[in-house]
Amino acid sequence: MTAEPMNYARKILKKVSRSFALTIPMLDDQIKDEVLLAYLQDRILDNFEDEIYPPDLKLQKDLMDRVSRIFSPVVYDRSSDFEIIKKNSSLIEDSSLQELTRNVDLVYQGYQSLEPKIQQVSHKWLQEMNQGMQKYLKKEVETFAELDEYCYYVAGTVGGFLTETIIYKFEIDQQNQKLLMDNFNQAGLFLQKVNLIRDIREDLESRDKHFWPLKDLGISEAELADPECREQAMQALEQMLLDLKNHIPALKKYYQALPDELKGYKKFFAVNNALGLATLDKLNNNPEVFYGDKPVKTSKLTFLNIMRSPEKYFFKHAARIKD
Repeated sequence: MTAEPMNYARKILKKVSRSFALTIPMLDDQIKDEVLLAYLQDRILDNFEDEIYPPDLKLQKDLMDRVSRIFSPVVYDRSSDFEIIKKNSSLIEDSSLQELTRNVDLVYQGYQSLEPKIQQVSHKWLQEMNQGMQKYLKKEVETFAELDEYCYYVAGTVGGFLTETIIYKFEIDQQNQKLLMDNFNQAGLFLQKVNLIRDIREDLESRDKHFWPLKDLGISEAELADPECREQAMQALEQMLLDLKNHIPALKKYYQALPDELKGYKKFFAVNNALGLATLDKLNNNPEVFYGDKPVKTSKLTFLNIMRSPEKYFFKHAARIKD
């Protein structure tokens, strides 16, 4: 792959995602650059969904469609789309996310170097992500069914890309291919829900929307944030965590279907989900989710233990939490 775009991609990744800057380098060489570029294009799309204040739905939808069109195998003159994306990158407050968006053309140069099949797979899932994100730009999540649908669009689609990519790149028997395809979505839902549960206080305070299904939970935004309604809030948290735990068996099925050859991908999956499981453990029955000064997170010692032996921690923690 061309040196300049990939060097830039590796550099900007460290600025826009500490977690993926940690785990993407763990991946097998056959898929490392593919996953990096797919993550960055998804991040650019997400920037226009989630980082523009105040929201401008018409403009956001137009910009998101342009991102989806840019990262497609279709041959056309992209200069106008590049110009409009670059111009509107100034609407993004975070300087690192703004920089990434402003360099959309450099990321696209990297995308061009991917195999045609990977480009097709990547764009298939990017389109799906774009359509779903646009659906929920205005629509609120009120039920657990809607929560699952939203999380599929923003995270399950990532799992779809990863899974189709490894099936294409590596020798995986039909039975395990089916297991991977049957379980990738729940793996994506698990990690996304961990983030949405952890970030509820910040979302209520500083964002225009959140993704807790308050209709099914039987609680209002005001009650979630009010210490006087602590009992109701803690009951809502318990329901959210029970729903989250339903995805854990799929995590184990997915991991066990991965061939030993994918040492890097297995570590990547184990680290991400072990960290998710450790965060779940910290969220359990923890009023700091609503009333703390900062988001709940795992301790440095737990993090180091996970990095030392991610597969062991993943299976041990998954069994303990589910039980």
